[in-house]
Amino acid sequence: MTDFKSSGSADNESRDYVPGMYHKEKPNIQERIEKVFNDWQLVRKLGKSEAKKQFPVICFSRKIGVGALEVADILSNKIGYHVIDREIMEYLASRKGGDDGLAELIDEHCLSEMEDIFAMRFGVKSYAQNEYSLLLFRAIFSFAALGPAIFVGRGAHLILPREQVLAVRLTCSNAFRMTRIARMLNISEFDAFSRLKELDEEQQRFFKRVYNIEEGAPEEYDITINRDFFRDPVQIAETVKTAFFQKFGCQAAVSSC
Repeated sequence: MTDFKSSGSADNESRDYVPGMYHKEKPNIQERIEKVFNDWQLVRKLGKSEAKKQFPVICFSRKIGVGALEVADILSNKIGYHVIDREIMEYLASRKGGDDGLAELIDEHCLSEMEDIFAMRFGVKSYAQNEYSLLLFRAIFSFAALGPAIFVGRGAHLILPREQVLAVRLTCSNAFRMTRIARMLNISEFDAFSRLKELDEEQQRFFKRVYNIEEGAPEEYDITINRDFFRDPVQIAETVKTAFFQKFGCQAAVSSC
């Protein structure tokens, strides 16, 4: 992908926006994945009832630049679920001869029917040839089976059992996300628009290649929130939390209720 550079000052030339970016600093991808697995393994070792519980999941679908990861992180702190973002899923789907222990853990927790779902939805030929999609789907199914999870991006809601998913669509106008990205990176709105156009095209290619769809249908989602009218990420997280517990009740609770 072409590097995006501001036409502004030299101080901004190295600044780039990638989906999910809003932290100034965050742990590297290996540390984040390790923390997720270590937390879930600790629950299992302690013999807690949560280790055997099948939790429902929350899946965020979003326009690039809308701020979904920020909302997901706030929601995570409210309900005790791990955030599985695009970066984590991409890392696991793209691994080539990586960490054997991690690969074993994923394969161990991958639902046995996942391969059948893949072949039935996308065809046996696609199943045999599309290694990236297979690894991506394995990662998604594995995280959903391991413990309470919030997925951000990569179409997780399209393949997980629908009765176990709260599917949330975050949308906004181009003006909203241009302003947000320009402010975040201290660049012009023109530069922000150019970068978002690249990312939109990349997202469209991904969904066409992996799911063979142009764009998501409105009926795929339980709720849709327009950030032009709901600006506060804390309030949005609270809205999603309320909808989640209304849909799933005690099944969604990390602790007994």
